[in-house]
Amino acid sequence: MPDKVSGMALRDVEGRRLRSERFASAVSLRWLVVTSTLEGLADSTARTLLSIIAVMTLGAGTGLVGVINALGLTAFLLLGLPIGIIADRIDAPGRIMTRSTLARAGVAVGVLACWGGGWLHGATGITTLVSAALIIGIADVFYTTGQSLLVPKLTAPDHIREAFGRVHAGTQAGAVVGPPLLSGLLLIAAAPTAWIAPAAAYLLSSLTQRQIHRAFDVPAPSTTERISLWVQGRAGISHLMAHPILRRMTAANMLNNAGVMAANTVVPVVALRHLDVSPPTFTALAAAGAVAGVLVATVASRITAALGLATVRVLAAVAASLGILGLALGGAILDVLPGSAEVWLGVQFVLAGASAAVANVAGSDLVPRLAPPGKLGSVIAAQRTITLGIMPLSALLTGLIGTSMGITPAIALWATLILASAVPCFRIPDLDPR
Repeated sequence: MPDKVSGMALRDVEGRRLRSERFASAVSLRWLVVTSTLEGLADSTARTLLSIIAVMTLGAGTGLVGVINALGLTAFLLLGLPIGIIADRIDAPGRIMTRSTLARAGVAVGVLACWGGGWLHGATGITTLVSAALIIGIADVFYTTGQSLLVPKLTAPDHIREAFGRVHAGTQAGAVVGPPLLSGLLLIAAAPTAWIAPAAAYLLSSLTQRQIHRAFDVPAPSTTERISLWVQGRAGISHLMAHPILRRMTAANMLNNAGVMAANTVVPVVALRHLDVSPPTFTALAAAGAVAGVLVATVASRITAALGLATVRVLAAVAASLGILGLALGGAILDVLPGSAEVWLGVQFVLAGASAAVANVAGSDLVPRLAPPGKLGSVIAAQRTITLGIMPLSALLTGLIGTSMGITPAIALWATLILASAVPCFRIPDLDPR
């Protein structure tokens, strides 16, 4: 009888401990969503301000703006893998995220100081903006790497995709709020002064990150044997390419991201030049697409669980392609569909936003579930180098085709990339039963 009572007491203590851990994990995840929202707000306003100041304050043209916009993706291409390896070795994703956030807050304050000191002009101003864009891009690689490592630590394996969906929705929500907030600030203050907004958002984000670790003490995994960075990076790439599911998902994400970047290159030209859509209307329709992405991201995990990963990715590609077809037939190439060109542009934005959200969330749990212990950062970084590194190349290729061959072949390339992203998903199995 005493043994039974003792066993029941031990089980009761264990049950309370597990419930406490689940509660702490849920609280931490909620704070992470808040952090992601603030990060999305800060990043969207900071990157927009860099371009505005380059044009309005320094009188720069498309060359400098293009360099500023490309630095972020270039950082992922060149530094993604070594930063992922470093993150594996440090094994402190929260600390990585917080230091990245504080570094970007320092950039915002630094630009404000340069403006106050009268240095934001001429060659000094150009150097300041390029340096700011470079630091923000590198810090963003650190932050996203740390976040990718933190989410699996906060959630059970079969809830990782749902957690990534909530985090992605938070980031997108912040990005949606950023432009209207910035527009309001620019009505009452000069563009350099508006750097107060991203600086404040970054600092608030760093404070919310402290709440994550107060609510949940992230356990450190067992230490692994230290090897050279080259060997560790090659091992991450080898595992990514050797695993059939990860290899197919990486190819799908690479093609989808290439299509998204092709859209970013083609759509502004089609809308503003070929369809004569006004800039305010174009901005409003783009915001509608972003809102659609936020809403779909919140339910993308449940949709994937209900329909299956392969089905969802194929449907997302088809939906995005229908948006491209409607835009093309509704005025971009042929005027054969009823209604105004703005209607078909809005349909395209909404379908593209929803499809991109599904593509980002569906399959987001595969690498955390399939990567070897102690190598998650290396495998994630290898995948990110491929899937994000293709984006500037896609932008260059789409721009070259549009300039030399016309807008129709550029739209055709965009549609081809989106449809091709569904092909690697045909034979991807579901790891969790429906």
